[in-house]
Amino acid sequence: MLSKHHGELTEGCKRCAKGEKLVLFVTGLCPRNCIYCPLSDEKKNKDIIFANEQEISSPQQLIEEVKISGATGAGITGGDPIARLNRTCEFISALKKEFGKNFHTHLYTSLDLLTEEKIKKLEDAGLDELRVHPDLENKTLWQKLNLLKNTKMETVIEIPAFPKKEKEILELIQYAKGKVKAFNLNELELAQTKIEEFKKERWKTDKDSLTIKGSEKTALNVIKKARGWHVRIHYCSAQFKDEIQFTERIKNYAKIAALPTDFITDSGTLLRGAIYSNSMQELKEKFPKESFTEDKEKNRILTSARFVKTNFKDLPKCAIVEEYPTRDRIEIYLEYLN
Repeated sequence: MLSKHHGELTEGCKRCAKGEKLVLFVTGLCPRNCIYCPLSDEKKNKDIIFANEQEISSPQQLIEEVKISGATGAGITGGDPIARLNRTCEFISALKKEFGKNFHTHLYTSLDLLTEEKIKKLEDAGLDELRVHPDLENKTLWQKLNLLKNTKMETVIEIPAFPKKEKEILELIQYAKGKVKAFNLNELELAQTKIEEFKKERWKTDKDSLTIKGSEKTALNVIKKARGWHVRIHYCSAQFKDEIQFTERIKNYAKIAALPTDFITDSGTLLRGAIYSNSMQELKEKFPKESFTEDKEKNRILTSARFVKTNFKDLPKCAIVEEYPTRDRIEIYLEYLN
């Protein structure tokens, strides 16, 4: 199952499903060390910033990435973005100023650093949706959920669906309903830096070797049992994130990055012809009806895949290339024709 929900989805989830959310990684710093944390050693506890996996250092660079990605919103994550609150608020304010109030922002944080003052600063900066990750086993900080009652922001509890933890999850939902507006359950995925911890919990991976057996079953059982509680609850699978959200995000990039000679595939990648030559003028003279674009960064001339396939015998070194429309333009297929 890709996803399931009871009640209306939050605006953040709606836009994620359309691939319209840029992922803003504000910092790798975090006061917690959650067993499900997916961060790599290169990012964990490092004070670095990324926008859709492009390292940045300023609001202006963030704005540029939003423009080329076609995003209508941003999901702000870490680490814990509140660990660098001033930076986080600066980015949110810059996004709202550049793209207007309809540019939707949501943010993920734990309860550890949350205070009434910090919530107010995020609200004043323009944050639309605040998502918190309470500790399921340790209830010490649950009382902080009361801080979310009076904010104008959409408030969400978001946690992994831990296998065989239905009772604990339902207890959290029962405690938090009336304090937050919605609940998100994510399919538990194997955290590559936490393999030993996962073994201690006796969690086993499913057939894909990435998701944890029993996680989806737990989530669906929780939704079924919480139906009569009048709560909005959503389950999001790893497959949905990988196959739907990511693909739609790539398609949005492609709409902006594609040249007139490119073919956009069903997965949003660009199929194009590449001629490895500096003789742009010669090509224009020899093929006056064709369109060519100089790509200085990769030392090539771009045109249609159909053109190079038809004329490769009369061209310098050339190839058919399939690549992502993102800034890094990673090649996933390359076939030289001569």
